[in-house]
Amino acid sequence: HPSSDPAAILSLSLPELTKQLREGSLCPEEVFYSYMQKTLAVHKNLNCCTEILLESFDQLKRVDSNKEGLLYGIPVSIKDNVSYKNYDCTCGVIVNLNQPAKKDSVIVEVLKKQGAIPFVKTNLPQALLK
Repeated sequence: HPSSDPAAILSLSLPELTKQLREGSLCPEEVFYSYMQKTLAVHKNLNCCTEILLESFDQLKRVDSNKEGLLYGIPVSIKDNVSYKNYDCTCGVIVNLNQPAKKDSVIVEVLKKQGAIPFVKTNLPQALLK
């Protein structure tokens, strides 16, 4: 979206972002691609993403069917210990690789039902230990 201002979008609070999405002064695509761009830039420096959730592009196309959701059009990242259908939930442990979740966790189901768009999985300390 060349006409959008990613910095302005990223500076909005969650209430302001949801308000502008509902009013139509921002479209979900502008917000999604602004967050994706920022995420990839941060990942380049921190190596914080484990996977891009490719289904998010399809969900973005269908998001207008859920304009009443509390999180309509809001991109969200999912930590690697949260189950997302067809993706590994490793908790940072290699033994859990190649064992994709059979279904979404409850939190992912709720986020989707509320109109949020999970778009990336992020890493965490191995086995959730500090």
